[in-house]
Formats: sequence, C-alpha cells, structure tokens
Amino acid sequence: METKEVTVPNLQWYGDEPLTLKFPDHWNVKRCRMACEGQPALSKEQIKKALESPLGTNPLSKLTGGADEVVILIDDMTRPTKSKQYVDPILEILEKAKIPRDNVRFIMAPGSHGTFARTDFVKKLGEDVVAEYQCYNHNPYEMLDYLGETSYGTPVHVNAEAMACDLKIGVGTVLFHRLMGFSGGGKMILPGVTGIETIYHNHGEVGGFGPGRSPHPSTGYTRNEGDVMRLDAEEAARIAGLNFKVDSVLNLDRNPIEVYAGDFVETQRRAAEGVAKWHSCEAPRDADIVVANTYMRANEAHIGLWPAYNSVKEDGTLVLIANDKGGEISHWIFGRHGKSTGARLWRRTRRPISRGRHLIIYSPYRMRSYDMRFRPEDVTWLREWDEVLEALKAEHGPGSKVAVLLDATSGIPEHIRRK
Repeated sequence: METKEVTVPNLQWYGDEPLTLKFPDHWNVKRCRMACEGQPALSKEQIKKALESPLGTNPLSKLTGGADEVVILIDDMTRPTKSKQYVDPILEILEKAKIPRDNVRFIMAPGSHGTFARTDFVKKLGEDVVAEYQCYNHNPYEMLDYLGETSYGTPVHVNAEAMACDLKIGVGTVLFHRLMGFSGGGKMILPGVTGIETIYHNHGEVGGFGPGRSPHPSTGYTRNEGDVMRLDAEEAARIAGLNFKVDSVLNLDRNPIEVYAGDFVETQRRAAEGVAKWHSCEAPRDADIVVANTYMRANEAHIGLWPAYNSVKEDGTLVLIANDKGGEISHWIFGRHGKSTGARLWRRTRRPISRGRHLIIYSPYRMRSYDMRFRPEDVTWLREWDEVLEALKAEHGPGSKVAVLLDATSGIPEHIRRK
C-alpha cells in the first residue's frame, strides 16, 4: 500500500532529530502549515541592535552604569528559548562595562517547575557560559525576600539572590498560554522567581484555577490585555525591579524572527502581537484524526490538546506526540506527586478529553504518572507509530480526514483571534 509522509520537528533538547510519520495513501492528510515556517532568523548583530534600541527604557549599555551585581534570569526547560543567542551579546555589553564575571550570575526561573541540572544549563547557555559564570536554581520554598503585596493582595516573595542584584535582566520567549493569554514579560518574576505562596495566590486566588474554583473570565488562551493574572504578575515584577527584559518570537527552528528588549510590559505586548501573527496555524475543522505533535513544550505535552480540540470531530481520534526523554516536568503547584497526593492546586479527578472519543499518546518514553491525568477509558499510550496506525485504521476507514499539527504547543489555530 502506498503511503504519505509528514515530517515534524522533534526532540528539541535531545539533538533536534526530525520525526517522519507515515500514513495510508487512502487517507486525506493535511500538513497544517505555521506562518513562521521558513522565516529567516535574526542575526547576532540584529539581536544586539534590539538590546541597544529598547522599548521604554535606556539601552542596556546605559543601564550598566553604576551597576555592581547583575542577575540574568532565563526561562526553564519548558520553554524553547536558545538562551545563548541573546546572552552572548548581553555578556559582551557587561564585559565592556567592566562588570566582573563573578558579579554576574544566571538563575533559571522555573516558577513551580522544580529544579534543573548542569546539563540543562548547558543546553540553554552553552558549555562556555556555564564554565565561566555562576548558574543557580530557584527554590520557591526558601531563600526569599518579602517585598510587600500587589493591589490584588498577592504577597510578593522573590528569590533573595536576584534581589541582591542592582541590575536584573530577563531573557525569554513568548508563546500562547492557558492562564495569562501569552507568556513572557513579567512572568519572568511571577511565577519565575517568586515563592510558592506568591504563585499560589496569583494562580488560585487571583486567577481562579484549582479545585473548587472557576477561572477568572479575563484569563485563557490568547487573552492578554486585561488578564488579571498578568496584571498581578506585572505589579510583582515592578515591585521586584526587573530592569530589562528580552522577549523573542520564534520560527519553527526555535530561532528568533522578532526580538524586543527593554521595559517588560512593552516587550511582552509587542512580542504577543508577533506570536499571534507568526504562530498562526492552519486548522481544518471536523478532522477525523488530529495528530498533535508537541515540540517546543513536549515536557508539558497536554498543552498541545487545545489546538487539537479546535480541529477534531466530536467522534474523532486525537494523537498526542509526547516525545521528551526527560518526561513531564515536575510541577509543585498543579502537579500529581503520588497516587492520591498532589500539589495544592492539583485536581484529584482524572479529566475527560474535551472533544473526540479517543486519545492516543504516542511516545517511546511512557510515563504512567503522566497518562493518569486522563480517564482510563479515554486514553491509550502506544510506543510505536505502526501500533498507532493499526489503532487508527480500526476506527477510521478510507477517505478519513487527517490533520497534522507540526507543533501544537506553539501553533495557534488560524480562526482564533487575539483577545
């Protein structure tokens, strides 16, 4: 039997080895294009120009004047940022300002996502930076400075090492976000390097997420302006004194096609506009089968279900590709941490899928504690693509419509309008 092939990006932190999926020729297979595909990446010179042509603040070279201690906050392994692309020109500026290397440190800003190893810092920053500069994890449970409250009543506890620095720089990427509309901006502080009580109040009390709560109507995918969680986070970032932020918009190779630097509110708003444009993805309606690849956030693969739900039929089948060798990220605020134990905003009940009749998780890296988030009658985990095809053929015959989402953790269905 003849086959059709679609190649998707794969294993972002493990060699970037593309994955080729084969389909029967008698299916109608749609490769759903993202607007950012093929867009050329900005050069190092263009990135450096963005640093020196900032929005709403002085150029970074001017901000270094009088600075003694510097912290560079980078996003964690749940984000696709190749941090070194932005960090190298930042370090050049700091060296030109004669700030000693021992006065510069990196802190990975994971919020409540756990801790990371040297290998993770190397993936983000490169061997040379990790060898020559201090790199630290954030602990949301201690080593925090209390700075007061936001107008939403959120207690602001921030990483003490970051607060010991008089120049605070953040480097990250903007993507669609379930809670705050789009990521980036002040999220580098809250939840990035704040304490668990701060994160809990922002996510639970302000945002309305967690058991027994209803999400605040201002929150949700692509809801950016007026999102109370974002506004709360931005207040916390002001209180903490985040001086300079870099927010990028990526192509499908994870390289920047837009970079904004300066005031974290202005950079986030501009980058969010860029993401709404460049991450727009073809999204056919009423597909019998939707294959949702997860690339930029494979360690939070369930994020890819939102775009998939926008394309699958009520009685269709979802295939979620969850290829991260490290498995699901630890989550100290929403995560499961035992058979009947979880973080304070963890939902005990297993969730039904929102649309479609069957979810297949495809990955050789099975993690039982991950698929326990779904109802057992809804989900099947398969390790081989041939097994996936056999399961799909049993449910769908010739002429079935198949939509392949190249990266459902970054692609925004084209009919979704930014709110």
